Amino acid sequence: MTKIDQSLLENLSIGLLLLESDDRISWANARAAQLLGRPVSELIGRAPGDVATSMQPLLGSEPRLLQDASGERWLRRELCSGNSRQRLLVLADVSAQQQLADENARLRQQVEDMQLTDELTGLPNKRAISQALDLHISRSRRYQNPLSVVLVHVDLQKADDVQALSADPVTLSVSRFLRDRLRWVDQIARWEDQMFLIVLPETADADARGLLNKIAAEQDYMILPEALGKLRPQLTFGMACWAKGDDIRTLLRKALQDLQEAGGA
Repeated sequence: MTKIDQSLLENLSIGLLLLESDDRISWANARAAQLLGRPVSELIGRAPGDVATSMQPLLGSEPRLLQDASGERWLRRELCSGNSRQRLLVLADVSAQQQLADENARLRQQVEDMQLTDELTGLPNKRAISQALDLHISRSRRYQNPLSVVLVHVDLQKADDVQALSADPVTLSVSRFLRDRLRWVDQIARWEDQMFLIVLPETADADARGLLNKIAAEQDYMILPEALGKLRPQLTFGMACWAKGDDIRTLLRKALQDLQEAGGA
């Protein structure tokens, strides 16, 4: 390495480490020493992994976190091979980019957490219906009003046919079918991929079961895309009525137990 070459390399904004065949450092520029938090004299003759655990392994360009007394930095590493047995390890500080990526990820998560609508069906999602059900339970506790909840499981494969129904169009059809059979005061949400939750305020056991019997009797008339032919989803219901002492967990647990006993889920 000539003096001119060394002078140019010393003034670069990226860190450079020259590695011998045994992967020990034979030369380092000032930026590399700054990034690793060590003087150049402490780098010479040592392997990068002995200097900082973030240098293990050498291969791979994913940013690695380096922590020392001066704080923490994210370093990207690139290992370049030359014509000789020496290799050049390039270090770049990408802390700003990593912080921006972390912030973007956090904001995306916040947006997802705030989302209250199921993208496919347009119905409230699990988060939204849970908030609504909590309010209904609070009202029942205060005024002793009846309240029923129903879990609806959608079987996407007919028992006597090995051909599975396509999930998205069936789920959309089932959501419309159920929504059209509820009162304006009732609420329905997509609970899971193949599950809906119906909240029936001011509805006691007998009226709730009457509604489910009506829905079950009409499910064969559900309108499905022509591409699905004669195949039909099968709906299974699990119902629970609020009782004194119930919260959202116990109420849904009873509905799930009723669903399992009915052969769903």
